[in-house]
Amino acid sequence: MVRLVVLSLLAMAVFMAGCAPVPQKPEDQTVTSEELPEWQDGMMGSFTDGEHHPAIASLFAQAEQARQQQQWRRAMTYLDQARQIQPRNPAIFYRAAWVSLQMGDARQAEQLLQRGLVFAQGDEQLTQRLQLLLQECRASL
Repeated sequence: MVRLVVLSLLAMAVFMAGCAPVPQKPEDQTVTSEELPEWQDGMMGSFTDGEHHPAIASLFAQAEQARQQQQWRRAMTYLDQARQIQPRNPAIFYRAAWVSLQMGDARQAEQLLQRGLVFAQGDEQLTQRLQLLLQECRASL
């Protein structure tokens, strides 16, 4: 009888675990333009703005701290790590391009923005923001 109860409980636990929603992979998560920091007059909002996968949010927080200290290479390192986790996230390309501009590398910024535009297709507002930064990038060449 005890075995039957234990087996029933085990079967119920396995069934319940199978019903749990499958968490989304970081690379499959989408980012909307509202989640990106604002780009206005050469200033960017906090890198930590928006809802992101916890690993990305942590890297954005570290990049934001480096940005506040104007440690551009360190900020770029964190953004590169975020890009390895979510290689199709246009928000990461947007931030990395902004940092590249701060480092004086407009060519790299332009490449990052072009890649971000590929992944932002379908989001007009995000595409517009990427293009605005791209215009500023090209103006500094």
